[in-house]
Amino acid sequence: MSKAKTAGKARVETTTQAMPTVPLDVRVTQWIAILSAIASFTLLAYYLRLYPPVLLYGWYINEFDPYIRLFMTEQMLKYGTIRGGLLWWLHKGYGALFTHFWYPWGGVNWTIILSPGVSWLGVLAYKVLSHFGFDLLQSVILLPAIANAAVVPAMFYLGYRLGGKYVGLLAALWSVFTTMFLQRGGTAGWFAAEPIFQFIATLGIAFYIESLTRKDNYWILFAILSAIFNGITTWVWGGSYVFLWNFYGLFTIVILLYLLIRIARRQNLPFTIDKLVITYVLTDLGFSAFVAITPRYGFHTLISGMGGVANAALLFSIIAYVLIKLYPRYPRIMVPVVRYFLIAIVVLVVAVIGLSFTSIGGKFLGALSPLARSAIVQSVAEHSPPSPLQQSMYNVSITVPFVIYTILLSIMSLSLPAILISLGSLAAAYFASSEVWLFMLLGLFWVPATAYGFVKLTELALNRRILVGLSIAALLGVVLAIALVVNIQPALSMSIMPQQIVSTVSPPIPTPDWLDALRWLSYNTPTNATVLSWWDYGYWISIIGNRTSLADNSTVNSTQIALIGSFFMSNPYNYTGVLEKLNELHDPQYILIFEPYTMIIVNASSYYNNYYGGAESLYPELCILIPEYPAGGDLQRVIGWLG
Repeated sequence: MSKAKTAGKARVETTTQAMPTVPLDVRVTQWIAILSAIASFTLLAYYLRLYPPVLLYGWYINEFDPYIRLFMTEQMLKYGTIRGGLLWWLHKGYGALFTHFWYPWGGVNWTIILSPGVSWLGVLAYKVLSHFGFDLLQSVILLPAIANAAVVPAMFYLGYRLGGKYVGLLAALWSVFTTMFLQRGGTAGWFAAEPIFQFIATLGIAFYIESLTRKDNYWILFAILSAIFNGITTWVWGGSYVFLWNFYGLFTIVILLYLLIRIARRQNLPFTIDKLVITYVLTDLGFSAFVAITPRYGFHTLISGMGGVANAALLFSIIAYVLIKLYPRYPRIMVPVVRYFLIAIVVLVVAVIGLSFTSIGGKFLGALSPLARSAIVQSVAEHSPPSPLQQSMYNVSITVPFVIYTILLSIMSLSLPAILISLGSLAAAYFASSEVWLFMLLGLFWVPATAYGFVKLTELALNRRILVGLSIAALLGVVLAIALVVNIQPALSMSIMPQQIVSTVSPPIPTPDWLDALRWLSYNTPTNATVLSWWDYGYWISIIGNRTSLADNSTVNSTQIALIGSFFMSNPYNYTGVLEKLNELHDPQYILIFEPYTMIIVNASSYYNNYYGGAESLYPELCILIPEYPAGGDLQRVIGWLG
């Protein structure tokens, strides 16, 4: 008996000693190569995001919304320090009203309409970059490129914590070119929420996973970092933080429900939940704290709408945690209690879903249920559903099998990080199929899920016979390469698009027309002039043209937008009634209409010589303007509304 034990022990020791160890110099070399690759990917991403504004077209802010962010950055800078500007915002701008917007309603207090994060980070970027000779405009133009390029190392960290260094490398490479990061806000000049949010949210997810996977006592530090970084997203992107906030609750509920069902069936629990629940509670408190101190939201947000749903999930998690912890001590009592609790949860979920559809509105309801999308939400292009081609080819390409394998592995292994990424991919894919702007969220989960599935499938293939394994691994590599190439082409196309302020036509051709028009408005109209236009141009009129607009992209007054929309859509021979109604309340002094024309130069000399005679030099060339076809500008917008 003792000989058998000795022999068994010897075999164990022999096996342990036979396990290969990687020499220190090899590990150092590996990490030098990995860090060099990450640095190269990051620089490539930065160049790709910096290329259009600086190297091709100049220092211009892109799109419409970023101009109000620049305006508010200037207001924060008036208070001297980074802290002073932030405190001014969090105190509702001390009641400040900016009267260049939404005439005649007395102005707008932007501190209660917008979140402070983008402008506050703009102040921070300026404070840093001014030491290198950059002014405020250049600083806020560079900030989106820097932040979105920083997604690359952040995505490596997320992938590394999810499945190791190869998963991290592939996720970092994919994030350089994916259109999910580039299609809206991925380039310099897009001084808005998206590029900054993607960086902060990626780190928040990575810290969340780090907290769940660490074996030492430092996991609590990463749980706190998760709370901070996820909480900051509430200051950056008002729409997407709601998704993250509720997603972490959904993930925790799914895991706890699985454990409660096992208890109801008198089965053993496969893992402990202390880290899971504590990390979630801290992260939820991080969201709640930032929401509560932000003037745009306040305490009422914590108990209403999607905030109420998120905190209902928190309450459920705490109750479920207590029941699960009591089960080992009192198994006979807890089994029936858990069964009744599960029945109550089903009833409550149905009730919460019903209340959500009555208390949630706007783009959130439109994302949950496309059929419930309101007219004002539908009028915004970013809230429209994406085309199947855009979704399947430009964004997820042919990576779906890799994500499916990640989902299957997460179910079989019960790995919490893999479950989190898989569940996030499914939830974000659903919402992205509803509204095109949510593709920026999909990338946070789909990119690491793709990398994880590819690496695990490749490892599985290489564990087979050499010839078969290499053949399958090569095939997987070809599929991945094709998927990457499919993304590279649209990514490069997006990176060379001129900014909208210098090109609002399609195809995009740089032109100074808008800048000239806004300068003319600023220099040739009275300082108190009011301008009626389609609301997309409201920020440009108020901030660049320095004149008072009737509406802008904030869409805070849907009644006024409807009135302006009625004016632009009225029959050209019978619009006086709408105009009279506008004059009664708003008295616009100028009407701005954007309509692109194709310019054709015609030499009139030959015509006059043939019919009237005379010297050619007496007849200059003529410029003929032909309206763009297919329709563009405001005519195209009217057609879109009517459609």
